[in-house]
Amino acid sequence: MGLSSRIATFVLGLAVLLAWLTDRHSLFLLTLKNHPSRLPQINAFADHKIVLADQIRNCEDVHLDEQRGFAILSCDPGRDTWNTVMGTFINATNPGTLYLYNYASTTTPDEANLHPLPLHNFPAAQRQTFHPLGIAYHPSTGHLFVANHAPTGPTVEVFTLDYTNPQNPFLDHHKTITHPLLHGPNALLAVSPHELYITNDHRFIRRAHPFLAALETYIAYPGGTVVHADLHSDRYKVVAHLPFANGVTALNSTHLAVASTTTPSVTVYRIDPTTKDLQATLSLRVKFLVDNLSTDANGKLVMAGHPHIPALGKVASTNWEVDYGGSGAGKPIGERPRAPSWVAEWDGNAEGKVVDLYVGEEFGSSSTAVRDVGRGVGIVSGLYERGVLVWRE
Repeated sequence: MGLSSRIATFVLGLAVLLAWLTDRHSLFLLTLKNHPSRLPQINAFADHKIVLADQIRNCEDVHLDEQRGFAILSCDPGRDTWNTVMGTFINATNPGTLYLYNYASTTTPDEANLHPLPLHNFPAAQRQTFHPLGIAYHPSTGHLFVANHAPTGPTVEVFTLDYTNPQNPFLDHHKTITHPLLHGPNALLAVSPHELYITNDHRFIRRAHPFLAALETYIAYPGGTVVHADLHSDRYKVVAHLPFANGVTALNSTHLAVASTTTPSVTVYRIDPTTKDLQATLSLRVKFLVDNLSTDANGKLVMAGHPHIPALGKVASTNWEVDYGGSGAGKPIGERPRAPSWVAEWDGNAEGKVVDLYVGEEFGSSSTAVRDVGRGVGIVSGLYERGVLVWRE
């Protein structure tokens, strides 16, 4: 290699390093700016209330069936002692629950509209250590796909929702999916009853490689993946790489969006109709660490996430000490740690701006926000929060 080539290589490497340092420096400044004591208090909702605080908590994901007016909630109080993403491995025997919430009903109390979903034909041993994270719902067929972070290893569980009796809905289990490419499934998008896009948030799993997983997070190494899964042909392939791949949603029939939590940004991809591969077309920078994504009927991208990771980390490491069960042991609920929330939307246009909808601690650790445009209703779930926040526009 000649001198000029070595100089060019050095300059290119230096440019890449400087770009990375600038990016990490920006995230550091964002963390300082978003300290809870300095965080702006924003509420763009016409009305809102926190419901079901005494019935459910630690709800990570939400999907709507707008035609029938219900939401499916993925909740896991056991996340306090078992969180494979945040690195909590105390006890895995307190399982999570999937719920159906009839949010459109205005004639009965919220508590009467909440239904735990029994898992029919799901083996008892798996049910005892069931830790649901992201879910994907296909309304026309009732298929529900669930990322399960069980202590025996991650799986994707396939159910069908039986809504024949709205007062006694249940889930019928069909199959358990495991695959080497699904080593850390986080969020899922059901393109059809048999076709999925699934994110793995890291290359190195926290339980097996704690140091490398933490390093991957902090340096924003693009070890996260998006996997295309065809359940009919049993074919799986990686179609994108990005740092801390998290929420995924379809913007339309040709494009989808994926959150990169530690960047923090959302990347828009064009879907190749033949190969199903993803081609990045746009990167949207935001002022918080995005968790999950959803798309409303008007094509707006709705994002929820975490403005201050140190606060969320404190909740993740100490929430198990709180006396949520009322046994008298542990810290009172009023002294539980708090982590702020951030909910925003983007109109889908390259020139469009991100509009903040909610920023604050009244409802903390926001992980998903969904909107029913026709009814003017939205729901926010909290990774380590009691109940859900329901807003009206």
